[in-house]
Amino acid sequence: MMITANVGKQPFRGANAGSKGIVLIDALIAIVIFSIGILGIVALQSNAISLSSNAQYRTEAAMLADKVIGEMWGSDPTALSTNYLGAGGTGGAKYTSWNTLVEVLPAGVGSIVVGNAGIVTVTVRWTQPGDAVQHEYTSVTQVAY
Repeated sequence: MMITANVGKQPFRGANAGSKGIVLIDALIAIVIFSIGILGIVALQSNAISLSSNAQYRTEAAMLADKVIGEMWGSDPTALSTNYLGAGGTGGAKYTSWNTLVEVLPAGVGSIVVGNAGIVTVTVRWTQPGDAVQHEYTSVTQVAY
């Protein structure tokens, strides 16, 4: 039996000798991809909350406009201008009491215009918190018959 020396040759290191750090790189890439996905989900959630708040304010504005129009239908058609005409917080007695309800909306203000033939335009404006744009809901209906 002959014993040979391994002179000048590198010792055997196994099949994975050149890939010692590859598992760490794979893990880091997976963490980066996962983090990007989580950031995308957080952005979607933030957008959904914003849209939900906007929908809530729009629904409240529509209900407030319908409420005052319903009151107009039950009142004297000849006194619509006297009682309901108003804008910017000043106007008839019924307008001012309705406008206090509109002020519940953020920066909420309402206006009511009574035109010819009993055509009434009710406008509710508000500014959503954190938004510079003023939103508006307008309802036009004929109240007097």
